[in-house]
Amino acid sequence: MRTLLTLAALMPLVYGQHQPFTRGSRVAATQFLDIPGGRLAYDIEGQGPLVVCAPGLADIRATYNALATRLVDAGFTVVTMDLRGLGESSADWPSYTDSDIASDMIALVQALDAGLAILVGCDYSAGAAVVAAANHPDLVAGLLLTGQRMREHAANYIAAAGRWLISRPRIGRFLWNRAWPWLWGPHKPADFEARQRAVAANLAEPGRYDAVRAMLRPGTQCCEIAMPHVTCPVLITSGDADPAFSNVSPETEAQYVANRLGGPTVVKMVRGAGYYPHAEQPDYVASIFQSWWATNHQLKLLGND
Repeated sequence: MRTLLTLAALMPLVYGQHQPFTRGSRVAATQFLDIPGGRLAYDIEGQGPLVVCAPGLADIRATYNALATRLVDAGFTVVTMDLRGLGESSADWPSYTDSDIASDMIALVQALDAGLAILVGCDYSAGAAVVAAANHPDLVAGLLLTGQRMREHAANYIAAAGRWLISRPRIGRFLWNRAWPWLWGPHKPADFEARQRAVAANLAEPGRYDAVRAMLRPGTQCCEIAMPHVTCPVLITSGDADPAFSNVSPETEAQYVANRLGGPTVVKMVRGAGYYPHAEQPDYVASIFQSWWATNHQLKLLGND
């Protein structure tokens, strides 16, 4: 199982350059891609259609460990990346909008030079994946949106106060760490406590929570504008027990996003899952992902005949 590794444990490391990818290779160590503004950390495994996974707000790429393992076994090349400012990516980037994250995802796809990619995003990175698909239809074959949030909702006083407190520089990180277990449904992974410690340790590093605070600022998302311009197939997997939705049900929000997207979209509610359906029920999400992709790939082949 892949784990979050310290710099001392990474052998070998690739610094200052991207290591070319050969389809069919299995690279376990963290790799780095230098782009304007900083350095992105990622890993890559498997062979087959390219899947690029980006974690959600305040999370690290290990959130996709279980899903990535299942997709690699199913015949996909899976890349998991850390968001700018988080995980093993460098801190102190100039900005942290969903358009920035979208550009990072596309830069990685281009650097890998392995063909079109299926982009996987959770929460904040789901919005970024939408922006990437809208801006680069020639590079994105499809989207898997898990725990999607594409618009701001009017918050009640309690929710507004909580959001304000989480965005504070000192108390915010403490509150986020305390709230993190509450975001999950009952199906927690076996390594849940280790995962919680890894996320908390990462956010304690200099500059990490500043990146989270920057993503929480109003005006950082433009994904709602981009949605109608997405023409590739989209699969939405949303937890029906997601507690982060306060004024609308997760199913209603998922259907809203599906209706706004310009391409063919399928919505699958993950019963009993919370904020992280891909990590809470990876077997189910991997299964419906494979069926969805097989169906769309077959339709594309028929359309080319």
